[in-house]
Amino acid sequence: MAFSFKYIGSTSHVERVLYNLDWSVGRIGGNLREDVMLAQALLRMVFYELAGKGGLLPPLGADGIEVDGWIGPSTLRHIAQFQDQAISLGQKVLRDGNFDPFRKVGQSSTISHTRYSIELLNNFCANNCDTNRMRNFDDLPVRLDVPLQLRNALKTVKKTAAQYQ
Repeated sequence: MAFSFKYIGSTSHVERVLYNLDWSVGRIGGNLREDVMLAQALLRMVFYELAGKGGLLPPLGADGIEVDGWIGPSTLRHIAQFQDQAISLGQKVLRDGNFDPFRKVGQSSTISHTRYSIELLNNFCANNCDTNRMRNFDDLPVRLDVPLQLRNALKTVKKTAAQYQ
């Protein structure tokens, strides 16, 4: 299930939190409800809550994404759109329609030697929320518009995703 991951920022030297998955989400993944909800919540943030404030453009014709924990065409389109835009911004990301859990902050995948999309999504949301003085990212575990199941999952703090244990 989704969880919080604490680390010390390399430049700020301040404790920060990122949110990680236990299992892959997407076309080929475990797609656990809480993991899917986390991916959906972060995609909603980057495409809709940060719209006009440094956010990315949502998929053509999309008007939102439900945070319901079910993988479907809308979630898959949003994952692909994020990966496409990350690549267009010069990030070395594998466009595979999946979010795999990241191992460590800044570490590339041991298989594809690309950045973990879910870590980049976290960074994009956190940095743009900070720039715009928005608490959306930091408050994710307590936001009432986030399903209780995800809020409870994010109370868990650990270092390693179950997929890598």
